[in-house]
Amino acid sequence: MKKIIYKGFLLAFLLVSGVACHELEVENLNNPDTAKVLASDSDVKTLASGMFLTWYGGTHYTGSISHLLGTAADNLTCSWGNFGMRDQSWEPRKAWDNQPAYSYASNSNYMYRNMYEGASTANTVLQVMDGGLDIGVNGADNNLVRSWSKFIQGISLGYIGLNYDKGFIVDENTTVEEIAAAEFFPYTDVLDAALTKLDEAIALAGNTFEIPAEWMNTAEPLSNDDFKKLINSFAARLVAYAPRNAAQDAAADWARAKTYADNGITESFIIQGDGWVQWINQYWVYYAYPGWGQTDMRVIHMMDNDQPEHWDDDPNFPFPPESTTPEDKRLTTDFEYKSSVPFRVERGYYHFSNYRLSRYDYLLAGWFGDMPELYVSENDLIRAEARANLGDLPGAALIINTGTRVTRGEMTPVAPTKAAIMDAIHHERHVELAATSIGIQFYEMRKRDLLQSGTFLHLPVAPQILETMGVARPFYTYGGPDAADGINASNGGWR
Repeated sequence: MKKIIYKGFLLAFLLVSGVACHELEVENLNNPDTAKVLASDSDVKTLASGMFLTWYGGTHYTGSISHLLGTAADNLTCSWGNFGMRDQSWEPRKAWDNQPAYSYASNSNYMYRNMYEGASTANTVLQVMDGGLDIGVNGADNNLVRSWSKFIQGISLGYIGLNYDKGFIVDENTTVEEIAAAEFFPYTDVLDAALTKLDEAIALAGNTFEIPAEWMNTAEPLSNDDFKKLINSFAARLVAYAPRNAAQDAAADWARAKTYADNGITESFIIQGDGWVQWINQYWVYYAYPGWGQTDMRVIHMMDNDQPEHWDDDPNFPFPPESTTPEDKRLTTDFEYKSSVPFRVERGYYHFSNYRLSRYDYLLAGWFGDMPELYVSENDLIRAEARANLGDLPGAALIINTGTRVTRGEMTPVAPTKAAIMDAIHHERHVELAATSIGIQFYEMRKRDLLQSGTFLHLPVAPQILETMGVARPFYTYGGPDAADGINASNGGWR
C-alpha cells in the first residue's frame, strides 16, 4: 500500500502536478481532463504565465524557509518564533526538527513542493508543445514559451539543490515508468540538471521575443537579450552559492561561474510590489517591519567596528549608542538606530540588536514600488569572486572598487589580495544585498565555514514528502552540536 501511494504521489506531483499558484485561475492538472484545460495555445500561455510566481512565492513568502535561513546566517535576528526564525538562531544551535508535528515543518514542505510544482507545470507546458501544439500564430511564441519553461525548470531544480540535501530530477521527457521508480539524487546532481536546463533556456533566448511584464511583475517587458542575461545571472548564483564548506568553495567551477556572470545582467532585476496581492517580498517585510526582525549585531559591527559584534546574553550588557562615524556610510542611510528592542528577554539577549534595515521603507506606505530581486551588484560580486578564485586579483579588485562598497558605502578601496577581496565580497553580501533574495547570506556563511557550529548546511527532504512516500519514522535530520561534521552541519563558526 505504501508503495502504491508513493507511485501515485510522484505521478501527480512530479509529472502533472498542476498549477502551483492559487492565484492562477486554471483547472488543476491532477484532474483527468488535462486536454480540456490545455485545449488551445492561449490556455498553455496562460498556464506558463504563472510559473515564476510559483517560484517567487516558494522563496519569498512567510510559508518558505527564507526567514529561518536569515537568522541561521546571523544576518537577520529575531526572537519571535514565526516562520522558524527563533528555532534556527538558538545559541548553541539545535538540530532541525524534521518530524511532521513540528510547527515549522510546513515551511520546509512549502518550499520543496513549490519548487517541484513550478517545474512540473513547466514540464506539462513543454509536453503539450512537444505533442504538436504551436503557441501564437504559426508558432510565433514557441521560443518564448520554451525558453521560459526551461528557465522555470532550471531555477526550480536549482533552489532545491541550493537548500536541500537531495531531490528528484524530472523533466518533460520523464516517462510514467521512470517516475514510478523515481529515486532521490544528491544535490550536486540536481544542480547539474538545473544548469543544463538554464543552458537550454539561454540558447533559446537567442531568438527574438519579449517576456510580458506581468509574468514577473516588472515595470516593462524583458527583451530576449535581457532575459538571456537574467538566466545567466541565475545560473551564476547556482554555481557560486552551492558549496557547503570552504573546501567545496575552493573546488567550485569558477570558470563556469565567470562565464555566466560576465554574460549576466547589466541592469538590476526589479519586481514591482502590487499592494500585497501576489507580488510581495515577505522576507523583507518581516526582516525589517518595525517590531519584527532587526539586523544582527554581527552585521552592524561590520559597518562600524566600534559597535559590538555580539550582544552578550547578559541583562547588564550596555546598550550600544548610535554610530556617528561608521566606516560604512550605509549604516546611516540604509539602517535605522533603535534605542529599545522589542524582543523577549527570556529567549536570550543574544537576539538583541540596536539597528533595523530601513532601506526599503518606501514600501511600507502601501506595499507598492521596487522590490530588488537581483541587483547588478550581486552579479558583480560573483564576477569578482570568480576572478579572485581564478587568480585575476587586479581584475577582481577593480570590480569591487568600482562597486557599491565605494560608491554607496564610501569605504576604502580594497587591495588586490585574495584575502581583502574575499572580505569585501563577504561584507557586500551582508550589507548591500540584505533582504533581497532568499538565502544569499546563508549561502555566503556556509561556504566560508562561518555558520555557527551545529547549524545545518542544508535541509533534509521535508517530512511531509517523506511521510507520503512511506518512509519510516523518525525521519533523518541535520544540525545540532553533536552532528557538526562539516558536511551536513557546520563544524566551524564565526564565534
